[in-house]
Amino acid sequence: MIRAVDLGFGAVKGISEARQVEFPAAVGTFQPVRFTSGMEQQDVKDRLCVEFEGKRFFIGDIAFKQSSPRVTMNSDRFTSSEGLALMMSALLLLSNSQTDAGKLVAGLPVNEYAGLKNKYSDALTGKHYLQQIDPDGSGNDFFAFTIEEAKILPQPIGTLFDAVLDDAGELENKQLAGGRVAVLDIGKHTVDLALTDALQFVDRASVSFNDIGLFDAFKDLSLGIKNKGYDVPPDSLEPYIRGSRQLSGIAELKEQAFASQAEKITSRVINTWPDLWSFDRVFITGGGALVLGDYIASALDSEKVDVCQFPTFTNVKGYFKYGQRAWR
Repeated sequence: MIRAVDLGFGAVKGISEARQVEFPAAVGTFQPVRFTSGMEQQDVKDRLCVEFEGKRFFIGDIAFKQSSPRVTMNSDRFTSSEGLALMMSALLLLSNSQTDAGKLVAGLPVNEYAGLKNKYSDALTGKHYLQQIDPDGSGNDFFAFTIEEAKILPQPIGTLFDAVLDDAGELENKQLAGGRVAVLDIGKHTVDLALTDALQFVDRASVSFNDIGLFDAFKDLSLGIKNKGYDVPPDSLEPYIRGSRQLSGIAELKEQAFASQAEKITSRVINTWPDLWSFDRVFITGGGALVLGDYIASALDSEKVDVCQFPTFTNVKGYFKYGQRAWR
């Protein structure tokens, strides 16, 4: 069995042959919730509490409700207990049983890839145990997953593989595969740029930026709406951006915040790729593409720029297709 997990700084995405999952990449220190009514949300993903390597964590949505979640922006995150707990939680949600085994494809930011890929692969490979607990601290469901082999990719390359491979991992789009293809991956806290030429990774034209991302637009918007009497911190804005919650009279402020952040990212793209005119295709992907992609595509003013249709999942879909090809 093959699993693919894209562990971003904003969200965790996972795919298996039968399922796909997504949850916030939030980890909080676990403290038992003192009262439960029995009528709470019963979806495991929305109340995910685990014990891993002797430490207990709130994972995902519940971390925002019951703790002060941590977002670590350095490379240690991936191989730390918190990062591995996020990975194992994704595998738990993708599994059909309490004992499972298979192969895994995961990713790392472009700048972290060369220095961390072997360490990350070693940390992932082998047998792992996870205890799933209830928010009140009860429960002792154990999950064991054996990762037989792990392949690590630069994160944006997943989008390329999603575009050129079919679901069985066969090369489907040979013309695109033979061209110069760039991927702009906009995360919540990071932006990654990757360039390939005939599927060869062009290292000198690929880079990560850890000081820019969708969250900066959230911070600007949070400050702007405060003047209208709405005290919503940046971490809590996403439901209002996606439309599941409403705030009246903020459309213009959203436009300003998104356009401003898109302009900053576009500037980084042009500085990194001054020869962008020579590329055959540029894909805009990642969770940030949902709200910033069209702004950036318009600013780049090129028919060769595509905003991915389902940008949150294009990297992890590509990981899965790559795994299908690698282990067929």
